[in-house]
Amino acid sequence: MTIDFSNLNASAANGVSSNGNAAQSTAGNRAKPSFQALLAELTDYVNGTPGERMEKMILAKLGVTEEELKKMPPEEREKILAKVREMLKKEMEAQREIEQQKASGVQVNLSA
Repeated sequence: MTIDFSNLNASAANGVSSNGNAAQSTAGNRAKPSFQALLAELTDYVNGTPGERMEKMILAKLGVTEEELKKMPPEEREKILAKVREMLKKEMEAQREIEQQKASGVQVNLSA
């Protein structure tokens, strides 16, 4: 099971967690997800593979939730998945380059 944390704030505003459960309401119109809903999302995320986590982060960068992806027409979904594959490949290449530089003793400065 995969969880998309990118829509957590939107879910809280709507009073629904990403797993579809109603969140507990607080004073006023602002609703927050319940502790149990957040804990369930975090547990699912932590139990996911590194690849699943990276996929979730890439989808979040693209502004697409997993639920939205599932509801897309096949052509549109394939375009998004192609972007995900491309970004995943770039990320893996960057990680590989960092590891090679570390192995060769080159100092890596990651500050922006």
